[in-house]
Amino acid sequence: MQAQANQATATQLSLFAAVVEPDYRREMTISERFEAFHEANPHVARLLAAMALALRAQGRTRYGIKALVEALRYQYAVQTRGDDFRINNDFTAHYARLLMREHPELEGFFETREIRAS
Repeated sequence: MQAQANQATATQLSLFAAVVEPDYRREMTISERFEAFHEANPHVARLLAAMALALRAQGRTRYGIKALVEALRYQYAVQTRGDDFRINNDFTAHYARLLMREHPELEGFFETREIRAS
């Protein structure tokens, strides 16, 4: 697991793809907007998962999803030219849940609270 996580981390930053901003309808909930964003940008979840799995492989038992999103924004800014790496902060809780659901080894890795507004 350690070697796989290290390899993923080493290659992830060279895999930045453009972030596609979906056409959101005004009446969409945050959950619906997250689903549209995730469908248009599955690479974002892959990058966040690689980062979280690398931390988990190093023995971390908890980490902040917002810290990972900010790290992605930074890495994108220093490795690319053009637009910012835009991820709505409203989506971070949804990413935490998605990653823990898709990667059982990350269960409990991110602190989550009840989502009040979907």
